Order: sequence, then structure tokens, then C-alpha cells
Amino acid sequence: MNILLIEDDKRIASLMDRGLREDGHRVSISHSGTEGAEMMLGNNFDVALLDILLPGMSGLSVLEKVRSQRCTTPILMLTAVDSVPKMLEAFDLGADDYLVKPFLLEILLARVRAITRRAKNAAPPVLQASGIMLNCTQRIAVRDGQTIALTQKQTALLEVMMRRCGLVTPREELIEAGWGNAYKVKANTLDVYIHSLRTKLKDDEASRPLIRTVHGTGYIFVNE
Repeated sequence: MNILLIEDDKRIASLMDRGLREDGHRVSISHSGTEGAEMMLGNNFDVALLDILLPGMSGLSVLEKVRSQRCTTPILMLTAVDSVPKMLEAFDLGADDYLVKPFLLEILLARVRAITRRAKNAAPPVLQASGIMLNCTQRIAVRDGQTIALTQKQTALLEVMMRRCGLVTPREELIEAGWGNAYKVKANTLDVYIHSLRTKLKDDEASRPLIRTVHGTGYIFVNE
């Protein structure tokens, strides 16, 4: 498996790196939260091992950032603090598992295998509605036999509307899906992205639209 290890203690990182490589995995290492978040968002990893106490950006902040940007990489949190509130916070932010230091290498390897096994057994993130098929992982939509490549934000916006097919999706919910709570978005930014999505889908709002504007409220993915 392709593993990202985000750990600031270089001695611990070296020991984990050696053990993971001996188990047959490929390992990329970052010693800071800021760099680790960028690596996770810019690459495809099978699993990330994320320490909580990191320079630049804490592990919990990294977790919150990557999940807000729709990163689905399974994440195992690592910490020297055996704290129930910290564990609960990590799970609430989207962590898949939690391991307290010090730990046996065999336990770490078993947790890594368990996380990736659960991820592979999960239902594929493919949605179908009103003649559109959306693959959320590959960021492609298929309409009338044509494959349409989407950006990350276009995929996020289309996904949340398709999951609420036939119902109005409020602007606030769309903004949270596309940009997360940490971002302040200009009033017309969402409209610009929806317009770009309509253009890619060849969706004409004047005739039989897939995406209909509900003025002052949000958008609705029409249930045909």
C-alpha cells in the first residue's frame, strides 16, 4: 500500500518507516502538519498515519482541513495522549481509527490492514439520478454516454445536490460542501461554480434543466 506518515519525531518516524517498508508498503514522510496536509490533498494514498502534535498545523487541524476538501483517504490518528475527549474529537472530524503511543509495530500494521480493508469493502461512491451518473472518487459524470471531467468543487456541489435529488439544497449547505466552514465565500462565487457545472453538463436552464435555481434559497437537482 501507498502510505503517508505525518510525524514530527524523526526517530519515531524512522522506526515506523522501516517497519512499514519491511511489511511491503511504500511510505512518504512529512514532519509538519502544513506540508502533510498538502501532500494528502495532492496525492492518492491508501492510508495516512497522522500524529496529533505537529508543528505548523496540529493533526486535528490537518484532519479537519482535508475532510472539508472531500479527501477520503483513510486516516489513523497517532498520539501520546490517551484522552477520551481527544479521541471523540478526532472521530467527529473524520478519523477512521486512533492509536496511542507507545504501540507495538505489529498492532500498527494490523490497524493499517483493517482500515484499508474496510475502505475497499465500502460501497463505491457512484450516484445516479435524472440520467446522470456521478463517480465521486474519479470526479467524472456521464450523460448521454459522454464522460465529463469535473473539478473537485464541481464534484462536491453536484454530489450534494444529487443526494438531495428533487429537494432544494440551501446555498449554505452547498458552500459548506464546496469550501468548508473555514472559508468565507463571496455571494456570487457559488453561482459562478454552478454556472460552470451547468456548462459542462450542457444543462440549459431555459428548457428542461437538471439544476434549477430557487432564487434566494438555493438550487435543486430535478428529479425526472
